[in-house]
Amino acid sequence: MYTIGQFSKIGRVSTKTLRYYDDIELLKPAYVDRTTQYRYYSYEQALQLLSITELKEYGLKLEEIKAIMDKQDVDLLKKFLNNKITEIDKEVQNSLKLKDSIEEKIKKIESGGNIMEAKKDLKVELKERQPLVVISRRTITSMSNISCVIGKVFEDIFKMNLKPAGPVMTVYHDKQEFDVENADCEICVPVNSNANMEKTEKIKEFAGGLVATTTFVGPYSRLGEAYAKVTKWIEDNGYKYAGAPFDIYLNGPQSVKSPEEFVTEVCFPISK
Repeated sequence: MYTIGQFSKIGRVSTKTLRYYDDIELLKPAYVDRTTQYRYYSYEQALQLLSITELKEYGLKLEEIKAIMDKQDVDLLKKFLNNKITEIDKEVQNSLKLKDSIEEKIKKIESGGNIMEAKKDLKVELKERQPLVVISRRTITSMSNISCVIGKVFEDIFKMNLKPAGPVMTVYHDKQEFDVENADCEICVPVNSNANMEKTEKIKEFAGGLVATTTFVGPYSRLGEAYAKVTKWIEDNGYKYAGAPFDIYLNGPQSVKSPEEFVTEVCFPISK
């Protein structure tokens, strides 16, 4: 039997961590002295602790590790590990996109560009948009997960035997502030106008009306330049906001490789 101090050295974890594992019933001591309340651990538990540490290094959550340990389920372990691989693949793709953006920035700097350079060719204009029939999904999600929501909307479209009739749009319903990890977003994709709007609540009319808009060419991380330009134009010209702003993805990751080539139309519904 090992004391908690000896056991912490074997597993290379703190005694505080071992006490926490005991509290959440992830790894309880083999024996607790009733008089001193000292905890003692067995050799078999050392192997269990090493497994817990290994799974933590893989990025699994403690509740996931506990489920695996409780059930001793190999299939459950494989499921969690495969999920982690999927997460890592997404992180790799995001890192590669970030790398591309950084390389593009370096090229601009080397060619004499300003470090804090903003796009000077952004023109704000008024447009009267016509109503559209769309398939939509509204959800609270992180911005990094938007592509998954877009995928689900396209699944809905094909299940209903409809056809996309325009570019993807994201409506931002956040009232007070924008939270990148918990954004109130609605993904909309226009479909053929003869779609039966009573068939499902996912089919709706996307209202038309007057918008102040600009077209931004560049990575999504720089879209704030377009928002700033349009909102300043609205205030300078005496208009009022008349609905949630939305983006229209005219050219994105599906059609071009470099984020510098993304084309996004930023729209703010307005009224006088």
